[in-house]
Amino acid sequence: VFDMDNTILRSGFIHTAAEAFGFKKELWQIVAEQPNPVVRTKQIARLLHGKTFGEIIEVVKSIPIVADFGEIVAELKQKGFITGIISDSYTCVTNHLKNRFGLDFTFANELEFSRSVATGQVKIPSYFFKGSDSHCGHDFCKTNALSYLAETYHVSFENIIAIGDGENDICMIRKSGIGIAFCTKNQILENCADIVLNKPYFRPLLKLV
Repeated sequence: VFDMDNTILRSGFIHTAAEAFGFKKELWQIVAEQPNPVVRTKQIARLLHGKTFGEIIEVVKSIPIVADFGEIVAELKQKGFITGIISDSYTCVTNHLKNRFGLDFTFANELEFSRSVATGQVKIPSYFFKGSDSHCGHDFCKTNALSYLAETYHVSFENIIAIGDGENDICMIRKSGIGIAFCTKNQILENCADIVLNKPYFRPLLKLV
């Protein structure tokens, strides 16, 4: 399981979009003032109102990708691994990467489009929300999506490798059989991870499998 922003992509999609579309100030205001992740997700989606699907994909294409990502995905799949993305970004972005690199799944928020134009609305899938069998205390967490993934593909947590860089990856990385911190600036994540990769390459993953 790969995180996307600042992991597969060398920078975050929404921050790159803010530069491209001119809403940096509005984005930082939301990030600074809105602690609720669900409300924050909905407020940020409104900033993309009126942007076309094509414009959004052009932003994605402008972001550098870890150089060996495609090669590593191909080798993992050859070894029988199911590969994919869990992200708090948007499926229009994650699915672009899924199609490009032959990933098996992506779990992310669903940005709404009408005639290929973003409406500013977003659907947060139920698999991100806390349930009776949740493994952490967060109401909204990637670990809940990880549980959904394990159930969908009949894979135990012990057989999941998760890799990410940020605070919102901590629970997922702690719960996975092998949790990897990737080029992180978050000390808590680094301390929780089984393995820390400080260089932007995924090649060391193959030593684990």
